[in-house]
Amino acid sequence: MSQPLGGTAIKPKGWDRTGWEAFKYMIYNPDTGAVLTRTPLSWAKIIVFYCIYYTLLAGFWLACLNIFFLTIDDDKPRWQLDESLIGSNPGVGIKPVMYDEKIDSSMYTFYLDDTDNTPTDKDGEGPKNIDYSVRMKKFLEKYDKKEGLHECANNKDSNKGKCIFDTAELGACGQENFGYMPENGAIKPCVLLKLNKIYGFDPKPVDANNITEYKLMSNDLKSIIEGGQHPESVFFDCFGRYAADKEAVQLDYFPKSQAIPRKFFPFTGGNYHSPAVAVQITGTTGQLIHIECRAYYKDVIHNTKDRLGLVQFEIFIDEHKPKKE
Repeated sequence: MSQPLGGTAIKPKGWDRTGWEAFKYMIYNPDTGAVLTRTPLSWAKIIVFYCIYYTLLAGFWLACLNIFFLTIDDDKPRWQLDESLIGSNPGVGIKPVMYDEKIDSSMYTFYLDDTDNTPTDKDGEGPKNIDYSVRMKKFLEKYDKKEGLHECANNKDSNKGKCIFDTAELGACGQENFGYMPENGAIKPCVLLKLNKIYGFDPKPVDANNITEYKLMSNDLKSIIEGGQHPESVFFDCFGRYAADKEAVQLDYFPKSQAIPRKFFPFTGGNYHSPAVAVQITGTTGQLIHIECRAYYKDVIHNTKDRLGLVQFEIFIDEHKPKKE
């Protein structure tokens, strides 16, 4: 008998199982002892393999993480000043901040007929005059924490950068209500100006012989710097941005020197008192006033577009609070 050409397929046992029978054999096959298509020995081998695999993988990941942490310091950033993304030219911060609903706004609005002394909530998250007072008070409470800080005599103090800021320097702008509530038919709101914190930033004082390069610096501040009474200081100066603003606003500074001593720099982490200069604003009622405030120290860069070395905001004092419909 001749051998047939080609191959003959041999069908495995159970190839024709369907439906419930096929499902039962997948759960447990009595012919091979397989559970879920694998024998107990096969399951044991694959479990041991993956236990070893993921243990080694976790160990490799932990080793890489530890190597990474060896390259950074727990107490300070690795990249500082010009080497960092932040750079060494801080912006100017302004307090109080706006409430959350208007957090992107820079317009401070007050009403002469708003005498309500009950804030919107405990955090002052609202548009009332008193809400501004609550937010300012919450900010100033940070200066009550003095752990790790010291009374510093001057810029040569060994505790330079870890000095206590005395809020009495803020004068009338350090006292409750901060000019936000109407008194004698007027509102004279205060704002606090400070440099945003940059680790290791230690500004050098303005050269009194080269202040002519600062075109927008007021004559009053030029006189203070040229007088030399505050040689180791950073200064703040504000002005109305447009001609109408200059005519409509009067600015009073606390302290009068418009200066913060360099003994508060550099910031090196931990508890820190940001030194500030307060500005009390007397403006024409019913007129939106645009104000710009600039910081002055050696090599400062003022950039309006990127808000470097300055801050811009608006003040609007209205006679009547809008009625709710």
